[in-house]
Amino acid sequence: MVYQVRLLKGIFEPYRSRYQLQNAEGVTRLGSKLLLLYFLSLLVYAVGGYFGIGSESFSKQITTMSVDEFEAGKLLIMGGNMLAGLLYPSLYILLSSLYFWIVADVPYIKVVIVQMILFCLQILEKVLLIPFFILLDIGNDANPFSFGVISQHFLRNDYFIHVFSEITIFQFLIIFLQFYYIRGLSDRNKYLIFLMIGLFYLATWFAKAFLAYIHVGVFV
Repeated sequence: MVYQVRLLKGIFEPYRSRYQLQNAEGVTRLGSKLLLLYFLSLLVYAVGGYFGIGSESFSKQITTMSVDEFEAGKLLIMGGNMLAGLLYPSLYILLSSLYFWIVADVPYIKVVIVQMILFCLQILEKVLLIPFFILLDIGNDANPFSFGVISQHFLRNDYFIHVFSEITIFQFLIIFLQFYYIRGLSDRNKYLIFLMIGLFYLATWFAKAFLAYIHVGVFV
């Protein structure tokens, strides 16, 4: 069976997509769909950079900057966001697939396809957040889809507030789909698969929170 990469079908028809992926002996349209995801990621991050999303630490210093310094800062933020738009799919799709390939013992190409399907949800979440960030003038800690707002009522530590702001309803959906796909593709124990997925996302949330804590906004 030749598996034709259809990313939206992978989200809305996971049962059929997983069955086809399990029995796939070849894959088509992988390169074109991967390029499409890179383009979408670059576009979303560029739009975010244009509207200054992720530049809260920079905005606080506007009143102390000259015009030249302000324009240079805007260019740096825009460039940083575009660089992040290229790095993000590389890290999430290609590099993380190495981790699941090693631990779950699933063919690398099949893991890449699963990560591409999940990356669509990551991009969708960022797209939906753009109008919230712009119209309500809020930062990632006030992400309405996350636990960030609630955590601010109970915590005073900025780092852990950043961690909870990374835990969103989209992340739960992504974890559920990832477990569903990897479990179907791997012969490993389901508890081991759940543990390795949980550790991966915990590490991701803590790493993103650390970058936000040290004000590397373009990566979060």
